[in-house]
This record gives sequence, C-alpha cells and structure tokens, in this order.
Amino acid sequence: MIRRHLPFLLLFAAACGKGPEADAPMRALPAGTVEYTPAQMAQAKLGFDTVRIASTTIPIALPGTLDTPDPETAHVGSIVSGRIDQVMVLPGDRVRAGQPLVKIHSHELATARRDLESAEAASSAAKAALDRSTRLLAAGAVAREEVEQRNAVYRAAEGERQRAAELVSHLRPDGDEVVIVAPRAGVVFTVEAKLGEAVLEGASLVELGDDAALWVTAWVPEASLGLISAAKQVRVTLAAFPGDTLPGRVVRTGGRLDAARRAVDIRVVLERRPAGLRPGMFALVHVAGGQRVERAILPAEAVQRVGDGAEVYVVDAPNRFRRFPVTDAVLLEDGRVAVLGLKPGMVVVGRGAYFVRSSLDAEAPE
Repeated sequence: MIRRHLPFLLLFAAACGKGPEADAPMRALPAGTVEYTPAQMAQAKLGFDTVRIASTTIPIALPGTLDTPDPETAHVGSIVSGRIDQVMVLPGDRVRAGQPLVKIHSHELATARRDLESAEAASSAAKAALDRSTRLLAAGAVAREEVEQRNAVYRAAEGERQRAAELVSHLRPDGDEVVIVAPRAGVVFTVEAKLGEAVLEGASLVELGDDAALWVTAWVPEASLGLISAAKQVRVTLAAFPGDTLPGRVVRTGGRLDAARRAVDIRVVLERRPAGLRPGMFALVHVAGGQRVERAILPAEAVQRVGDGAEVYVVDAPNRFRRFPVTDAVLLEDGRVAVLGLKPGMVVVGRGAYFVRSSLDAEAPE
C-alpha cells in the first residue's frame, strides 16, 4: 500500500484491490519518503535514471520580466490637479482609443471655462470694432492705419479665444468633471487611480498597452557581455509555465552599463508565445557559451522545481523513494538539466517524478 497519502490514489485504485497487503500494518517511514505496492508501481510506470557525472558547458541564466515594448506602452497621467470622482476601468479591461478611464473634479476646468468666456467676449468686441472701422474707412471717416490696428487687435483676441477653446476641449469636460481618456487601444495593465484621492497634474493614473506585443527584459552582467549580440538565439523559461522552454531572439541591447547593477539591459522577443502570457511575469533567459564544469546531468522531468530550489527523488528500494534537494539546477541546450549534489551511481526517478512529488507534497504538513 502507499505509505503516504497520494493525490492520485484513484489512479491506482483498480490495482489495489483487497488482499494481504491491504491488511498489512502501517509502518512509519522517514519524513520525505514514500513507498508504493508492486501493483501501484506497475500502474505508475515510473522510469529511472542512474546518475553520471559529465563535463558540460553551463549556459548563463539571466533573470528578467515580461514587458510590453516601450513604444507599445502608454502611461496615462492626470492633466489637471483635483480629486478623483470616478475610476471607470479595471486591470485586464480592453479599451479603445478615446475611451474614458478616469473622471476628475478640478477647479482648473471652471477656470478654463471662465477664461474661454472672457476670450470669446474679447474676440467679439474686437471683431465689432474692426467691422465698424471698416465701414468708416469706406465712408472716408477714418484712416487705413486705424483699420489695420483694429485688425491686429482682433487677430490677437481670436488667437486667445482659440487657445482657451482648445484647453477646454483638451480637458474633455463632462459636466463639472475632467475626463481622462485612453490615448490608444489596448489592455489595462495597472490602475493607480483611487476613488476620492487628490492628485496633482502629471500623477500616474493608468498604464495600458498591447498585450500581444510582449518581450523579455533581462540584465547581462558586464563579465558576460561577450556572449550577447543582437539576433542571438536564446531560450526562455517562465515561472508561470514550468517545464516549458520557449525559443527567443535578442533584438536590442542597451547602450550604457547600469552603474548600480553593473549590467546592460537586453530585449528578447519570444518566437513561440503560449496563451496566458501577462506583463510582469518572471522569466529566465538562458544564453549558451558559459563556463565548462562537472555536473550530474538528468532528464528535465527528473528535476522538480520547488520554490526557489530544486529536488530529485532518490530510489532507496525498488518501491521506496526519497526527496533529495539539489543545487545549481541549470537547463542545458539539449533540454536536460545539470545539477550539483548527486553522487555517481545514485538512482533517481525520471519518468513520473511529478507523481512522486505529488505524493510527498500531499503528506507534507501545512
């Protein structure tokens, strides 16, 4: 019988019928160990690999994040100082160009409207004076210089009226509120605007962009800059898609070394894009050409990522498996994984390692 609780117990149920094993007394196993019956072993179809130490070239792994390309991202800020009266979008919403995002109550709108009214009155008065002077010129009652002077005054007043009208139009008034709209179509990534919050002109409100145009931003230490060039092929792994390796290509390298990081930023375009990618996801960019070292090399399935580390499952007996932490797990070019911490001749679970992990995780205290 299984000596630990198994989440896939039903998978083995058909092979576990009642018999002498079912009546055998339970015996305690060391923590981090699981034991299966022969019938369950046959049903699970586990595969095994013997550890061998070999010389291999370790790719460098560069931490990064999924981002929208800079030209595809819009950081929408407040165009006035005031109080937020309405937030009209949520992260994940798709918006069209010109769609309202946030409404702000601002005294600047009232001021802009008063300025427009004053400018309209001044323009109307200047136009009336120009018309009167033009009529008097036709009657020979005034000199042409006066008409030209009136015309200059009118042009200046009309220019002020147009500027005041453009400002009011720019504020997109809705009653007494200023409406902040999307400058482009896209997906809302973040909403920083909070209902009732006072904001200053230029305060960040919403970030949006094209989620179909994502690339990986990563940082290359200065000691490894010789391995990176534009158009270089790399491999990318994402924490959100464990076990999946995506081909990528370097499309941009930064022109200046970041003094704090002692690194240069690069941009990597994914050549295969699984569904469900989101900006901000953690990524690792794997670049070939690192140092040559001695490591245990295993199939990728044998090495399970656990939090920030990794582990394998050592065979202690034909039907007993033990959790065994390993360090420095690195994905190689051929899809296998190089690790430290194993000795030659050790036998680990390869095919089906995830099921052994499920057994142990189910038994682990919460």
